[in-house]
Amino acid sequence: MKKGLLKLVLGTMSILALAACGNTSDTADSSATDSAASTATTDKLQEIKDKGKLVMGTSADYPPYEWHLIKDGKDEIIGFDIDIAQAIADELGVELEVKDMAFDGLIPALSTGKIDMIVAGMNATEERKQSVDFTDVYYTQTDIVVIRKEDADKFTSEDSLKTAALATQKATVQETYLLETFPDAEIQSVPKWNTAIMSLTTGKVDAVMMVDTVAKQFIAQNDDLMVANFDINSTPNAAAIAVAKNGGDFLETVNNIVNEMKESGKIEELYQLNDQIVTDNTAE
Repeated sequence: MKKGLLKLVLGTMSILALAACGNTSDTADSSATDSAASTATTDKLQEIKDKGKLVMGTSADYPPYEWHLIKDGKDEIIGFDIDIAQAIADELGVELEVKDMAFDGLIPALSTGKIDMIVAGMNATEERKQSVDFTDVYYTQTDIVVIRKEDADKFTSEDSLKTAALATQKATVQETYLLETFPDAEIQSVPKWNTAIMSLTTGKVDAVMMVDTVAKQFIAQNDDLMVANFDINSTPNAAAIAVAKNGGDFLETVNNIVNEMKESGKIEELYQLNDQIVTDNTAE
């Protein structure tokens, strides 16, 4: 704060000195620069508190992170990420609004101010960091490959996928990995994970690459599917929350809340709770 005051005083003295010399051009340039600097950062945190609502963007086809639970005729988006977002909203003293959209539309929606943050099991890749800011990682998991049981002897290693038809979700780290690792394969990138699984069950593709726990939920609903008996050499999935750049204290505030939840064991508790909810509802 003292440095800011000092700069202001020095800036004022400089402007007065230039004005005394008749240099009005430099004064105008200085004022324009100061104005631009003042609007570069917005107080996103105060903006959210003023409107009384935190808008979360997600792609709700990713159980137990986020998914649609239809019960007694009601469709509700629930999940691990939803509970984390609700905890953040509670800490801020505002309501939570959940907006469901295609995964590849999340960052554009955040960048244009349609949502306040993304909580969707998203990895903080270097490419994404050019457009948005990320909190620390809140959960880490590994990738696996889902295949049809009848193809268990056909797909036994990564090499066996080189010329296969593969599906994954558009704009994900899994898509990037498949495109870079299997240039001769037929890659089908789709907006939703359930579309990728449907392509597998109907024989349109040979395998789907996705996060292990999410794959487990889809396999539980499809007796003809299984996890391939080999490891994928992809980087572990490290989920983080995305917020718009230049949002003032909002990123730090969200990060502090998430880290407190991690340290207290609340994050793991919420994950296990939602994993069980998915299992219970799949069994019905």
